[in-house]
Amino acid sequence: MKERTQRVLTRFLTVNTFLTCEDLSKEFNISERTFRNELVLINKYLEENNYPSITTTRGKGLKLELSEMDREKLLSKIGDDRETDYYRPNERFLALLLDIADTTKTTLLFEMEEKLQVSKSTLDEDMRKLRQFLKEYGISVVSLTKQGIVLKGDERSIRTMLYDVINSMTDIANLLGYRDIDAVNTFADRFVLDYLDTSALRVIGEHYDDVFEKSRVEINHVYRNQSILFLGIWVRRLQEGNTLRELAKVRAEIREDPVRNFVDSICIEFGLYPSLNEIKYTTFTIESFNPKDMNNSFDWVTAQLLAIQLIEHVEKVTRIPFSQREEDLYEGLYKHITGLLSRAKNDLQVFNPLKDTIKESYAEIYQAVTYFSKQIEDYIKKPLSEDEIGFLTVYFSTSASQIKQKEQYVYQAVVLCNHGISTGKLLAANLKEQFNIEIVAVLSSYELAFIDKLDVDLVFTTISIDYPRKPVLLLNPILRESDKKEIKDFLLKNKNKRRIVSNKLDATKLMQDILMLIVESGGKVTQESYHKVEDTFKEHHLKINTREIQPMLQDILRDSNILLKQECKDWKEAITKSAQVLLTEEVIEERYIDAMIKSVEEYGPYIVVGKHLALAHARPEDGVNKLGVSVMTLKEPVNFGNPDNDPVKIVFCLAAVDSYSHLNVMKNLIELINDEEKLDQLITAQNINMFKQVLYGSEVME
Repeated sequence: MKERTQRVLTRFLTVNTFLTCEDLSKEFNISERTFRNELVLINKYLEENNYPSITTTRGKGLKLELSEMDREKLLSKIGDDRETDYYRPNERFLALLLDIADTTKTTLLFEMEEKLQVSKSTLDEDMRKLRQFLKEYGISVVSLTKQGIVLKGDERSIRTMLYDVINSMTDIANLLGYRDIDAVNTFADRFVLDYLDTSALRVIGEHYDDVFEKSRVEINHVYRNQSILFLGIWVRRLQEGNTLRELAKVRAEIREDPVRNFVDSICIEFGLYPSLNEIKYTTFTIESFNPKDMNNSFDWVTAQLLAIQLIEHVEKVTRIPFSQREEDLYEGLYKHITGLLSRAKNDLQVFNPLKDTIKESYAEIYQAVTYFSKQIEDYIKKPLSEDEIGFLTVYFSTSASQIKQKEQYVYQAVVLCNHGISTGKLLAANLKEQFNIEIVAVLSSYELAFIDKLDVDLVFTTISIDYPRKPVLLLNPILRESDKKEIKDFLLKNKNKRRIVSNKLDATKLMQDILMLIVESGGKVTQESYHKVEDTFKEHHLKINTREIQPMLQDILRDSNILLKQECKDWKEAITKSAQVLLTEEVIEERYIDAMIKSVEEYGPYIVVGKHLALAHARPEDGVNKLGVSVMTLKEPVNFGNPDNDPVKIVFCLAAVDSYSHLNVMKNLIELINDEEKLDQLITAQNINMFKQVLYGSEVME
């Protein structure tokens, strides 16, 4: 049975409701005509094996009527029915590549002909395609007398290539789920696990979970799987003696944190003694797979600017009021973009197994994100992959579903999903919005035991599980029409599980209303009174969005911190002079100025965030005592080394104490970046009053 035919039949065997030809043709990315041909083959197979055929019911769709026992028998049978006397072209490609990449043995082409069961001409064509593919990575294939066929190229490029190929040809979640090589049911998975070793991947996964759980870091299972794959390749290449050239500079700091501890544990486990360069490279790469806070990234400000602008853009295009869910949406986007920027700088891309489904199911949001991606590409200087666009789309899709939700829920359930936290949350949001289901938690298969500790009645899962204690429904991560029909039937079958849950209180809105009443009654909301109200809410266990009331630029930019028409001989002096007033006021320490200069020297002029505008900054732990901002216009422009936005004519200096308290300040700066006329007026302002009138939105007085 062909692989696609097998997958279509498996779909019918895993549902108990009607499926339509239209839905399934979209799901398998084939025409309805091709799907009907598959249906003929499936019914022929069923007839030959004495099973009933798939039948059509007018107005409902297609269905395969079988007992649960017959379904299980047939599912186990079709996995063994594939012809095994030949390899498909993509399987030969993978087998050939991994055999050549394995430097512990000699690869000879005449032996590969026999191993892959192909003629010399077929293998010659396979080698031609392989060489063409490797060329994109700057890698060549050469024949050496004693070593046979080998890869020649930069070691980092070889690792990246192997990572990309394995990601594109296997499902990493499934790959890491095998406990034994004998259980592997596809040739591609078998080739990869022969190369990387099932037990090695399992050990890496165990170390990952142990280190990050102890550190109380939220585990995103998409990033987890990507990290394990990357480490599996890294360990294998190091064991074979393939290391990075010491001349290749790796720009990364090594700190004591969960990622460094994880890498150290892998080195101890496998008896590896890598160079400092290797440790830096690997630590930096693993960090790029994990959403992280500003303290771990030099370009956290860029990530914040991009996240804020992306929200504004998608809201404008789709007219969905994302600002209603800005706190959670911003936090997810900001952390993902921080990792995205790190991956781009390290020539790595996270793989998104659901990108095609996301692109189809959330077309409007996907297109809006795609349009904005040009701004991200301008910063990273390379195209943004559809995988990354898909992930960014999921954050918006989840937020959009939450915006539409009703506040009354009648079912209580848990979601199991191995496709990542954001995808699991999206499924949860859709279940909540469309079916009045309260999702208590989003878990992975590794957390199956937690279900017993939760007050839930139903389990929705995207992975097959054996859990007899509660009703379970297997779904696609992105809901299709067929899934929705199954959910309706499932809920009807379990209608005795319904509960009445009281409406949730919007504590943030309540607090804002109280503060407004104070003002309207003639009172004044001071910082002290605000904190007293906030503490009262916390005492009563009312959760509020403490980041919603944030200072505006005019709240923290003092007149003494506005410097006009200053003379500076170079960019270093521009940074130093703009920060001097903050140093005088003890907003920052001397070392913060040094950190800002050092950061530009190491990473380049990334602080030039707009045309003629620089935003000088470093990390909070580099010497910030409290939130502060200063601004300086230059009498003569200064070059920072940014070919797109030089020369710089105005410099803002930001001292941030955390990731959020300065976000309204950032929004003010984005307005300047997008308004060249206003920026020109600021640059030419002759006095502080005129500068403030332009900056805060008033008309410039003659």
